[in-house]
Amino acid sequence: MNLSLKLSLLTATVFLTASAIAAEDIAGSGDHPLVERVAGSYIATFDRTDYDEVRFPAGPLVEDEYESVEVREGEHLVLSYYFDDDDTSPLRIFRNYEQALSAAGFEILFSDGGDELGWRQGRGFFGGTDLFGRSDRRCCRPRTSGDVGMRYLLAENDDEGVTVSVLTFDAAFNLGAVALVNIVTAEDMEVGMDHAPLSADEMQAGLVADGKVAIQNILFAFDSDEILPESSESLATIAELMGDQSDLKLLVVGHTDNVGDFDYNLRLSMARATSVVEYLVSEHGIDADRLQAAGAGMMAPVTTNLTDEGRSQNRRVELVQMAD
Repeated sequence: MNLSLKLSLLTATVFLTASAIAAEDIAGSGDHPLVERVAGSYIATFDRTDYDEVRFPAGPLVEDEYESVEVREGEHLVLSYYFDDDDTSPLRIFRNYEQALSAAGFEILFSDGGDELGWRQGRGFFGGTDLFGRSDRRCCRPRTSGDVGMRYLLAENDDEGVTVSVLTFDAAFNLGAVALVNIVTAEDMEVGMDHAPLSADEMQAGLVADGKVAIQNILFAFDSDEILPESSESLATIAELMGDQSDLKLLVVGHTDNVGDFDYNLRLSMARATSVVEYLVSEHGIDADRLQAAGAGMMAPVTTNLTDEGRSQNRRVELVQMAD
């Protein structure tokens, strides 16, 4: 992130704050690094998809179709925010996002109210698109009577490849004001093997030179410790290395990016490291005494978490040589 963007984010704390993370945040959730929450809010629902196509309304609803639609592909976050203060108005929330996104380098592509979005006809966002389909519907339904104060904006930061939509309104079930946020961070398909698998000699060279080596080609199912089939080549190479070096003992360390809270990422990284150890033992006959699983969560990034490329590099498994 360049200096001007950092200064813009600091300026935006007049309206938003990253430190106001309430205890009520749903487990495993977290804010996007460039889209901070409005002060006094907490995350009620959270969903993350590694790669998705999202159609963002970018104009008013005209005869059951949006006048303009922007299509984006990449990592997709869907978040809904509740507010501690019952008197918080949807319009104040909306203006906070609008001003803070502009200050953070986002261009507002479209901004309008409920009438133009088709809400009065009972269509729009809750019938015309699947934009918020992954959220808990109970938190995402507007009140059915009176003015719900619905507002929508679509914004984009070209430099960072981030597109964000914000929808605010008064929710049903006396939940008060709600902000629904969709964020797409553009990226290439991660499963496309951006890194060439290391050979056993390259792994050994890394262990000798640095005492550790990062393995980028051990992949897992989303939000899971399930090892994906395309990881088999790298795992077989680790087994080859351990077969060649009969005295070698390895600490297998799982690492995550910073999306989600600290404890969640720590547990996930440990579970993934354990899966790798169990795979090497069961599928390749490596002595379990030669392997130890550990989880570092988000604590040791190799690069920034502010971009998709950086987060991709930070999600990794490292081998660390242990003393005999």
